[in-house]
Amino acid sequence: MLIKLFTLYVYLQTALCGCGADRRNSDFERLRKDYKVKVQRIGRLDSRIKESSGFAHASDSTLWTHPDSGSPAELYLFNLKGELLRTVPLPLPNRDWEELAQDRKGNLYIGDFGNNANARRDLRVFRVQQEGMAVQDTIYFIFADQQEFPPPTQQRHFDLEAFFYRADSLHLFTKSRARKGITHRYTLPALGGTYTLEPQEKIRVSSAITAADSAPNGKDFALLGYGRLYLFEPQDEQVQFAGKRYCLPLGRTGQAEALLYLSPTELLISNENGKLYLVSFEPKH
Repeated sequence: MLIKLFTLYVYLQTALCGCGADRRNSDFERLRKDYKVKVQRIGRLDSRIKESSGFAHASDSTLWTHPDSGSPAELYLFNLKGELLRTVPLPLPNRDWEELAQDRKGNLYIGDFGNNANARRDLRVFRVQQEGMAVQDTIYFIFADQQEFPPPTQQRHFDLEAFFYRADSLHLFTKSRARKGITHRYTLPALGGTYTLEPQEKIRVSSAITAADSAPNGKDFALLGYGRLYLFEPQDEQVQFAGKRYCLPLGRTGQAEALLYLSPTELLISNENGKLYLVSFEPKH
């Protein structure tokens, strides 16, 4: 019932507000202005896959996902119809797994960094070799700009559900729990150790950020929020908010939690009900 009410809330908020606030506050442009866009539901995940929170490629036709907090430490192999093909238990804790990333060497990165109350001091990423599922490293980190655990409500910008791998680093985007939605970007070495992360930049957005992915061109990237998709087109391969940026309302996707580029012009999205959506876009000119 709560999920249905939240989905209705997201739908109504997006239908009424669209991306107007994002255009005013942070100079986002409407994606449909420059692109032909199609959003379609393409399937539903097997009911044994609970609260899918992250995606990674396994092959050209199969993908990995994982459950959220309170579930077993498992990875699920599935296809684009949502069919469960394999369940892989891992010898790891699942305090609050929120996101998956991968590098070109076949390693998966599991983000155990959900931090709803902004009180965690054990934020970490597990690096797992995809072939054989051997655990390689644990990457620990703290935010240099967080001084209180938890901080006052209006400063709770340290929840985390979104990251991707690029150029030997993990790029993290926080989920604000404060009234004004702000996502902070941090960079974390993709190597075992303990790190203190300085904020790189921030941007105000109307939706709390729940997932991220790097585009196949190695330059663009996408962030997902409740009811909105944000696309960034930096001028070079540097991960940064500067450059062209677009917003696309996604009201019917509800509490969307996972995002993955299937191709340069296609993005897969899932929500906590297990529904799968395909967002496709191509330039108008």
